[in-house]
Amino acid sequence: MSKSKQNRNTISKAEQRAEYRTFKTVFSYCILIIALPVLTFFTSKHWIFDQLFQLSSVTSNIYSAVSAVVALHGALFLFIYKAYFAGSNETSDSRGDKIAHKED
Repeated sequence: MSKSKQNRNTISKAEQRAEYRTFKTVFSYCILIIALPVLTFFTSKHWIFDQLFQLSSVTSNIYSAVSAVVALHGALFLFIYKAYFAGSNETSDSRGDKIAHKED
Protein backbone atom coordinates (compact mmCIF):
# COMPACT_ATOMS: atom_id res chain seq x y z
CA MET A 1 0.00 0.00 0.00
CA SER A 2 1.42 3.39 -0.91
CA LYS A 3 1.96 6.20 1.59
CA SER A 4 -0.75 8.38 0.06
CA LYS A 5 -3.37 5.64 0.60
CA GLN A 6 -2.20 5.15 4.19
CA ASN A 7 -2.43 8.89 4.86
CA ARG A 8 -5.98 9.00 3.55
CA ASN A 9 -7.09 6.06 5.69
CA THR A 10 -5.61 7.25 8.98
CA ILE A 11 -7.16 9.96 11.07
CA SER A 12 -4.88 12.36 12.86
CA LYS A 13 -5.01 12.87 16.62
CA ALA A 14 -6.33 16.42 16.14
CA GLU A 15 -9.20 15.15 13.98
CA GLN A 16 -9.99 12.45 16.56
CA ARG A 17 -10.06 15.04 19.35
CA ALA A 18 -12.31 17.30 17.27
CA GLU A 19 -14.69 14.43 16.55
CA TYR A 20 -14.72 13.45 20.24
CA ARG A 21 -15.52 17.04 21.25
CA THR A 22 -18.33 17.15 18.71
CA PHE A 23 -19.71 13.81 19.90
CA LYS A 24 -19.50 14.88 23.54
CA THR A 25 -21.31 18.15 22.80
CA VAL A 26 -24.10 16.52 20.79
CA PHE A 27 -24.48 13.71 23.34
CA SER A 28 -24.74 16.14 26.24
CA TYR A 29 -27.37 18.20 24.43
CA CYS A 30 -29.32 15.01 23.60
CA ILE A 31 -29.34 14.07 27.28
CA LEU A 32 -30.41 17.63 28.15
CA ILE A 33 -33.20 17.59 25.56
CA ILE A 34 -34.49 14.23 26.83
CA ALA A 35 -34.03 14.65 30.59
CA LEU A 36 -34.84 18.33 31.17
CA PRO A 37 -38.52 18.20 30.10
CA VAL A 38 -39.13 15.00 32.09
CA LEU A 39 -37.50 16.40 35.22
CA THR A 40 -39.28 19.72 34.75
CA PHE A 41 -42.65 18.01 34.41
CA PHE A 42 -42.38 15.88 37.53
CA THR A 43 -40.65 18.41 39.77
CA SER A 44 -42.99 21.25 38.83
CA LYS A 45 -46.01 18.99 39.22
CA HIS A 46 -45.00 17.66 42.61
CA TRP A 47 -43.35 20.67 44.24
CA ILE A 48 -44.99 23.70 42.62
CA PHE A 49 -48.47 22.80 41.40
CA ASP A 50 -49.45 20.02 43.83
CA GLN A 51 -47.84 21.17 47.08
CA LEU A 52 -47.40 24.92 46.73
CA PHE A 53 -50.53 25.90 44.78
CA GLN A 54 -52.59 22.80 45.70
CA LEU A 55 -54.21 22.53 42.28
CA SER A 56 -56.33 19.63 41.10
CA SER A 57 -54.64 16.72 39.39
CA VAL A 58 -55.77 17.62 35.87
CA THR A 59 -54.87 21.29 36.24
CA SER A 60 -51.43 20.52 37.68
CA ASN A 61 -50.80 18.06 34.82
CA ILE A 62 -51.64 20.73 32.26
CA TYR A 63 -49.42 23.37 33.86
CA SER A 64 -46.61 20.85 34.29
CA ALA A 65 -46.86 19.85 30.64
CA VAL A 66 -46.68 23.49 29.59
CA SER A 67 -43.60 24.02 31.77
CA ALA A 68 -42.00 20.89 30.26
CA VAL A 69 -42.64 22.20 26.74
CA VAL A 70 -41.08 25.54 27.68
CA ALA A 71 -38.04 23.70 29.10
CA LEU A 72 -37.76 21.63 25.92
CA HIS A 73 -37.84 24.73 23.75
CA GLY A 74 -35.17 26.32 25.94
CA ALA A 75 -32.91 23.28 25.54
CA LEU A 76 -33.51 23.21 21.77
CA PHE A 77 -32.70 26.90 21.58
CA LEU A 78 -29.40 26.32 23.40
CA PHE A 79 -28.51 23.46 21.06
CA ILE A 80 -29.34 25.40 17.90
CA TYR A 81 -27.53 28.50 19.18
CA LYS A 82 -24.41 26.47 19.99
CA ALA A 83 -24.52 24.63 16.67
CA TYR A 84 -25.02 27.81 14.65
CA PHE A 85 -22.31 29.89 16.26
CA ALA A 86 -19.80 27.08 16.85
CA GLY A 87 -20.24 26.00 13.23
CA SER A 88 -19.45 29.47 11.92
CA ASN A 89 -16.29 29.68 14.07
CA GLU A 90 -15.02 26.26 12.98
CA THR A 91 -15.73 27.05 9.34
CA SER A 92 -13.61 30.19 9.45
CA ASP A 93 -10.81 28.29 11.25
CA SER A 94 -10.82 25.45 8.75
CA ARG A 95 -10.69 27.92 5.85
CA GLY A 96 -7.69 29.57 7.43
CA ASP A 97 -5.99 26.17 7.76
CA LYS A 98 -6.61 25.36 4.12
CA ILE A 99 -5.16 28.69 3.05
CA ALA A 100 -2.11 28.18 5.25
CA HIS A 101 -1.55 24.70 3.81
CA LYS A 102 -1.85 25.96 0.24
CA GLU A 103 0.79 28.62 0.85
CA ASP A 104 3.30 26.00 2.05
